[in-house]
This record gives sequence, structure tokens and C-alpha cells, in this order.
Amino acid sequence: MFDQKKKKQHYVWRRYLKSWLVDNKLACMRNKQYVFSTRDLMNVGQKSYFYKVNSLTEQDFSFVRDLFLSDVGESTNAIFDRLFSLFRQVEQLESFQSDGSHAGIENLKKHYATNLEEEIQSEIESQGDPCLAQQLVEDTSFFENDKSAAHFLNYICMQYLRTKKQHDALVSCVTGENRDQIIKCANLIRVVFSSKLAANLYANRADYKLVVAKNTSDVPFITCDQPVINYLDTKRDQSEQTENFGLYYPLSPNLAVFLVENKIFGSVTEMSFDQSSVEEFNQIILNSSYEQVYSSSEKQLRDLASQAEI
Repeated sequence: MFDQKKKKQHYVWRRYLKSWLVDNKLACMRNKQYVFSTRDLMNVGQKSYFYKVNSLTEQDFSFVRDLFLSDVGESTNAIFDRLFSLFRQVEQLESFQSDGSHAGIENLKKHYATNLEEEIQSEIESQGDPCLAQQLVEDTSFFENDKSAAHFLNYICMQYLRTKKQHDALVSCVTGENRDQIIKCANLIRVVFSSKLAANLYANRADYKLVVAKNTSDVPFITCDQPVINYLDTKRDQSEQTENFGLYYPLSPNLAVFLVENKIFGSVTEMSFDQSSVEEFNQIILNSSYEQVYSSSEKQLRDLASQAEI
């Protein structure tokens, strides 16, 4: 876990991208221009030391708590206390005096800040993995189970918020006297905000449903480095707040899933997408992408790149 420093840190889960592999290769488009295929998923959707955590002060922890947790109950606060304790150990390890004789302690001191959030992300992925596997065979029954629903909501909210696009938006959009502190606390903010969003959805899960979209066309679903999107968010200015919330998550070239309120799509829980619908949501994904778009088809990405140049 902390025996060695993890340099390549993925903000798009490699296991998720495997659904787009053809002949063990993933088609990728970078910056809506450069199209290539790769067998090495280690080199896409990642940035060196992306999750490295800063050493935070008690003032920083109080700031994040006041920002996100002022309205939660005592039991919920206790859960976040455990999370804060993980981040608090960064400073504790950095200040810990060691004579270098204990390899385990030395590895913690050297690698804890770099690996901490990477390990948190891995745990969330392990919780979401069974849910993803079920969705890939068009089974959403796990959402009816309290524990599985909690794991799935924790997973999908993190896939929504963990990306480089979301991180850079936070860093570039924040202004005012707290700007430096927010940037310093970005890792903790990401995990706390994701957990808070998941907890709110879980508390109101009776008002939500999963809707599977089956692709009946010859045009594959694409995905990107912002794989979960709020497709009901139509605001143009990133600093604006949106009141509409509905998540779209392509699962494979043939399947996608929506997490939406019960009123969306009526009583439908399964839909067939024809070519027009697939192309519509592929365009939404393309517009939502940051640096990379992924597909099972190089030709599809080349066509999209050509259209973007027009």
C-alpha cells in the first residue's frame, strides 16, 4: 500500500475503460485532434502524482468542515472525522522523528502523502466494481439493496468529481481571500464533497432510479476523461449553480446508464437508443471531455475530430 511511491495516478478508472478495448486496444483522441490506439491503459486518463496530498493544519480541516459539514448530524460528522484523521496523518508523519531503522515507518514518511488518496480511490473502485459488473449485463437490481446502493452512489459520485477537469475547474474558478486555502485543500474537498453528495443521494434514493440505455445502432457509445456527466446541466458559465441534476454514465460501446429522479423518462427503466440518440449523447460526452475521448473505434474518433475542425 505504501511500500512504494505510485507515480501514475489515474482519474479515469482503467477497469472501466476495458469495456472499450478491441483486440486489446483502446482508441483515444487527445485534444479533439490527435487520434491513436494504445494497449497500455497506464498511459491514458492519468497524471503523475495527481492525488498527492498537502500537509494540512487544523485551520484547514475546520475550514473544510465549515464549508461542507455545518448541516450534518453527529453520526455523519463521526464518519467524516475518520476521513479527516487519514489526511491529518500527512502532517503527523512529516513531523515524526525517525532514526531510519524501521523500513515501514520510513516508507510511510516517504510515500503516505503521495499514495493516500490513490488508496482511497482504489477502495471506492473496489466497492463499485460489483455494481459495474452487474450493469454491464443490464442488471440494476443492486440499487434496491441498501449496502450495494450506498457503494454504487459513493462510486459514481467519485467518478463524477475525481477528474482532472473537475480539479482544474476548482483551481481556476475559485476567487477571493480563501483561494489559496481551497487549492491547498483540494484533495480533501474532493473526497468530502463526493461523500456528501453520495450521502444526500442515498438519503433520498427512493426518489431516484437507474435507467439502462441499450445501443441498438452501429455507432458505439463513446466515453471520455470526464466519464460521468450531469447531462441536465446546461449552464454555460462554470461559476453558475445548476438546480438540475441527472447523471449519464456510458458503460460500454453498447450500454449506458442514467441516475435520475423518478419523474425523468416516466416509468421507464430501460430504453433502446437508435443512431440519432447515440450520436446526441456522444456529442454531449465530446463537449464534456477535457483532454481525452475514448472509443472502441479509431474511425469514429477520426470522424469526430474532422467534424470538430469544421
